[in-house]
Amino acid sequence: MHPTRNLSAIGFALIASAILSFVDNFVVSVAEEAGLWQFQVFRTLFAIPLLLVIGRATGKSLRPVNLGRLIGRSLFVTLGLLIYFASLATLPVAQAGAGLFSAPLWVALLTVILFRQPLGMMGAFAVLLGFTGALMLLQPDLTNLTAVSLVPLAAGFFYGLGMILTRHWCAGENPVTLAIGIFATFAIVGLIMLGVVALWPGESFTSQPWTAPNLRFLWLTLIQAAGAVIAVTLIAQAYRIGTPAVVAVFEYSFLIFASIWAFLLWGTTTNALAWQGIALILISGLLMATSHRNASDESATP
Repeated sequence: MHPTRNLSAIGFALIASAILSFVDNFVVSVAEEAGLWQFQVFRTLFAIPLLLVIGRATGKSLRPVNLGRLIGRSLFVTLGLLIYFASLATLPVAQAGAGLFSAPLWVALLTVILFRQPLGMMGAFAVLLGFTGALMLLQPDLTNLTAVSLVPLAAGFFYGLGMILTRHWCAGENPVTLAIGIFATFAIVGLIMLGVVALWPGESFTSQPWTAPNLRFLWLTLIQAAGAVIAVTLIAQAYRIGTPAVVAVFEYSFLIFASIWAFLLWGTTTNALAWQGIALILISGLLMATSHRNASDESATP
C-alpha cells in the first residue's frame, strides 16, 4: 500500500478520535434525560438526514456496492459497541473501556489469521505497547476482575472484526454509505430494545424505558449526532483506504483526546501513570507508522 494512503488514513483516524471523544462528553448529560435506546433512535433520526446532505454534496452515489457485505460489516461493528454499552451497566468504565480498546490487538491477530498479512515484530510490539498504554490510562482495578470482566473483550473483537471488513469487504463503498449502515443498525436495535425495556424497565442508562423527550435531550442528542456523523464517516474512510492494523493503533488517540477534553471541559486532571500511558500510546503510533513506512520502502525497492 502506498504510504501516502496510510498517512491520510492516520489523519482521518486522529480527527475522528478528537471529535468523537469531545461529543461523547455529552452522553453523560443525555443519560440524565433519557435511556440509551431512546438516545440511539433519536441520534439516528438526526444523523441520517445529515449524512444524506453530505452524500448529496459529494455528488457520489450512496447506493451500496454490496448490500450483504455492508450489512455484515454494520452488524459486527454495532454488536461490538452494544456489548461495550451493556458492559457499562455492570462494570466500571475503565474495565469496559479496556475491553473495547483491545480492538487493535484483535485487528492485528485477525489480519494475520484471516488475510495472511504479516504484521512484523515491530508492528506486533507497537500494538502491545499501545494496549499497555491504554490500560495505564484507563487504570482498571485488576483486583476486582471477574469472569464478567472478560465480556468487554468480545466488544473489542467484534468492533475490530468490523473494522477489518471495512477494508476487505467494503473498500468500494462510499464512506457516507458505511456510516448510514452503522446508524441504521443502531436505530433498529434501539427500537427492538425499547420494546424490551418497556416490558422489563429499569433505572440504569441501558434499561430505562421511553420518556417524553424534552428540549435539552434533543439539543444534546443533535450535538452528539452531528459530531458522530463526521467521526464515523472519517473512521470508515480511514479503514477503507488504510492498513487496518495501522489505523487501529491510532484509534488509541481517542483516550488521549478524552483526557484533554475532560480537563478542558470539567477540570478533571490526569495522574502520572496516565501520562506515562499517553506516552506509550504515542510511541506505539510512531513505531507502527515507521514499521509500515519501512515495509513500503522495501517493497518499492527494485
